[in-house]
Amino acid sequence: MKTINVQSDREFFNAINTADNCDTIVLKSGEYFSSETMFLSIKKSLTIKGQYANAKATKINCGLFFGENTTVILENLLLTYDNEKGNTLALYDGAKLYCNNVIVNRTNESSWDTIYSSNSFISLKNSDIQADRQRNISSLSLENSQLMSVKSNIHLPLLVNSTAYLKDSFISYSIVLKKNSNLSFINLAIDSTQNNESSDFYVEGESTVNGDNLDFSKNEPFIDVLNSNFEGNDFFAGLDKVRWRYDTNSNVIIDGTEPFNNNL
Repeated sequence: MKTINVQSDREFFNAINTADNCDTIVLKSGEYFSSETMFLSIKKSLTIKGQYANAKATKINCGLFFGENTTVILENLLLTYDNEKGNTLALYDGAKLYCNNVIVNRTNESSWDTIYSSNSFISLKNSDIQADRQRNISSLSLENSQLMSVKSNIHLPLLVNSTAYLKDSFISYSIVLKKNSNLSFINLAIDSTQNNESSDFYVEGESTVNGDNLDFSKNEPFIDVLNSNFEGNDFFAGLDKVRWRYDTNSNVIIDGTEPFNNNL
């Protein structure tokens, strides 16, 4: 294992392609690939980190693809992607991504997810996964994947047959679970004030939610539960603030009791 220090687009491109497994690439502060749109495939396990603790000091304008069984650690970075088609980060086939003090975004004009994960694992710590806060666009889409988030922000996460654990985390716009997904949380805050068109918390398809301490910024948010289970404790927002809609195939228990069903 070795450390590769880079300070230019060419040096970074060469390091990605020539580094050995488990090497560390350290980027000097500045902007990389500012004049061209790049999409790089990472086929080895690497650590890529900015030189300083300020994540915005080192910006990478580039899409990254993580291949089969790779493990990639990102630290102290701002990543974005200016192409209208494509994810900023894409993971497939057993890839593992660990983000610590990382901001990931993409152009607001695109309808593509900022991060897409299929059959992979993502860990977020002190990180911010962004998309246009006024649009129904997911910043993090999981299929057959796992997510662990601690002290991180995510815009409209979408879980499909996936599992997530959120602690001290913040969600903007909404959160959606589909097709046998599972969510556990401790201290989860949701700001859905920009969402005027859909559920503020949507659970369907034999999915399960279990957690402690859920708070909404929005007055009278909707939580929809369809053919699924939702169990929670200590709602900061108060049960009288949340409007519940659930069907007869669902089990909803909040602070030990079944809340009023607005779907009746």
